[in-house]
Amino acid sequence: MGKIGERMVYRITIVLLGFIGYGLTLARSLSFWDCGEYITAANVLGIPHPPGNPLFIMLGRVFILLFGWLKGPAFAMNLMSAISSILCCLLIFEITKKILPKESPSLLAFFAASISLFGDTFWFNAVEAGAYSISMCIIMLQIWATLKWKETDNNKYLLLIIYIALLGLGFHTFCLLPLPAIFVFVLFKRIKFPIKFFFAAAFLIVLGFSSQLYLPIRSSTEPILNENNPAELENFLEVLGRKQYGNMNMFERALYRRAALANQLGFSENIGYLGYHLNQWLPAPLGAQNPGVWVEGLPGKLQFFHRIIFEFLIIAVFTGVWLYRKNSSVLLIAFMFLLSSIGLALYLNLADGTRTDSYNAKRWNASIKELRKFVPDSIPNLPSISELNAQYSFYTALPASMREMWINGAPKAKGLKTFFTWQDILEEQGKEMMDLPRKVHREVRNRDYFFTPAFLFFAIMAAVACSAGLQRMSSARWKKIAIYGLAFAWLVPFISNFSSHNRSQDFIARDFAINILNSVPQNGILITYGDNDTFPLWYMQMVEKYRTDVVVINESLSYSDWYRKQVLENYPDLNVVESEGNFIKGIIEKHWPEKSINFMIGANPHDYKEFSENMPLIGLVRNLGMDNQEADSLLIENLATNYQYSELKARGQEANEQTINIYRYLAKLALMKEKEPSEEQQTTLFKLIGN
Repeated sequence: MGKIGERMVYRITIVLLGFIGYGLTLARSLSFWDCGEYITAANVLGIPHPPGNPLFIMLGRVFILLFGWLKGPAFAMNLMSAISSILCCLLIFEITKKILPKESPSLLAFFAASISLFGDTFWFNAVEAGAYSISMCIIMLQIWATLKWKETDNNKYLLLIIYIALLGLGFHTFCLLPLPAIFVFVLFKRIKFPIKFFFAAAFLIVLGFSSQLYLPIRSSTEPILNENNPAELENFLEVLGRKQYGNMNMFERALYRRAALANQLGFSENIGYLGYHLNQWLPAPLGAQNPGVWVEGLPGKLQFFHRIIFEFLIIAVFTGVWLYRKNSSVLLIAFMFLLSSIGLALYLNLADGTRTDSYNAKRWNASIKELRKFVPDSIPNLPSISELNAQYSFYTALPASMREMWINGAPKAKGLKTFFTWQDILEEQGKEMMDLPRKVHREVRNRDYFFTPAFLFFAIMAAVACSAGLQRMSSARWKKIAIYGLAFAWLVPFISNFSSHNRSQDFIARDFAINILNSVPQNGILITYGDNDTFPLWYMQMVEKYRTDVVVINESLSYSDWYRKQVLENYPDLNVVESEGNFIKGIIEKHWPEKSINFMIGANPHDYKEFSENMPLIGLVRNLGMDNQEADSLLIENLATNYQYSELKARGQEANEQTINIYRYLAKLALMKEKEPSEEQQTTLFKLIGN
């Protein structure tokens, strides 16, 4: 078989492995987080959260039209992710083949592509509707075009990179990630470009960016899902700048660390890069973010050795890459790995829950600098915000009777005592100190998906290291064994990750949405709070047209003018008391008790006691004003009879685990009520508790 035929066999094998692996594990319906929102936006050609992902939404609509007849819109968009992931791995094969010496076997390129197919994070993204899979494909296409440019010296490949990078911005901002590395790579070639190249580049930048025009154009038609209403120029610019997520841009935010570097780069819940990296191809026995210290018991010992072995493999890979340091293409891949691992960790600046946000810290420090003029020089300067927060947290946790003694006697309280002294001095002068900036909460979910490019580039680097190792093997027998091992290396992540990534029977998000909507009486109003109690409901109502009589209002979004206006336009029968500053309370005042008012389980009844002292749980929601006995009966009836449950397995997903825990909590609560459930109902409730 010739080399071309051999490569084609490997390409076909990659496609087959992808279709088999992803076909068996693809989610058949929606998943939690952004998936429900994206599917809904694509189905109605609407506008999702900033930055809007216009090209992703339009392509999603195409997939729904082409494949929606199979198992519905959710399946069609999940399929789009799977196909994008397979194409991405084909590009990884081509890239790896290009950067290795010509005498290196194509098997090494297959090795990089096949282990990428079934890596933990990449596989997770490949089987649900998200923008990350297609973004990885766009990133790899840019790297492939860069290598083609190096190979041919044809500037059309640079123009292609410029175009697809700006076009990719319509999928996700991730698509711009390779540009710094590519710029440096091109810069070292010291090539002079003709003036027509810059005109062509400018044209392609405008053409690529033009997909963003979908946002104001489609928004002007007032689709049912129209987040931030980018039809207006100011709103459009705010969507592109992601202003909804804070006043400070990402570059400025990155300058003030929101977590310890050791947590961001090492092992820390929801954020630690190294923990995620070591978990990609063989899961750690005690979890990705467990530091792996030696503890008693077999799992603890396995965790320790897992960490040591994979850290050694990282060193081995870098050693192999170092041997190819004169190969500029290999250096490009290594630079991309560092950029998308350490570089992204520093840039994203993910929070570990111990520090304040940079914007608040900046305002605080500026305020303290100004107030220092009014505090005598004999009074010390204030310590850092993180030190003050730590001391204040300890102080408030103490019983009231012990606080004064601790402040006056404990050496660790010195900074907080100085803070209180400042407060007293400034108060005497009629001046007020800003409250201590609050600590930013720890990231609410695993953020490994941000580092997906790093895991893919590391797989390519691993192939480079294997090439270096094979070249230095003198024993033909061991070389043959190594080659066989590389050919079937994909089996390790496939087998070890299959169970946790098999989403074919995962309908928890859809069931959760149905159960929430069915908890609300006919024509009732439901107040939600976060992504996972809102996006699945949008999907059920706008895509599957289920329980459209329920008015769903997201409390977090209700503080935005565009959202309030949209709610009133989408529900013309809904009115609000104009004089009421709080939109939610204004709606309640206007419609309760004529309409049933309901809140998600996490609502605080105290916030609405002005309307009623009662806000009992009737299942996944609380009902305003319902009699407690009636609510208890409804709680049992909903959980044990009315709700539907598919396979209740978390599969390593936090949102699934949280949902299962909610069902457990409610089932235990139902069994403690005075009204005794029937024998059949008790069986269902005990099953819920056992999950």
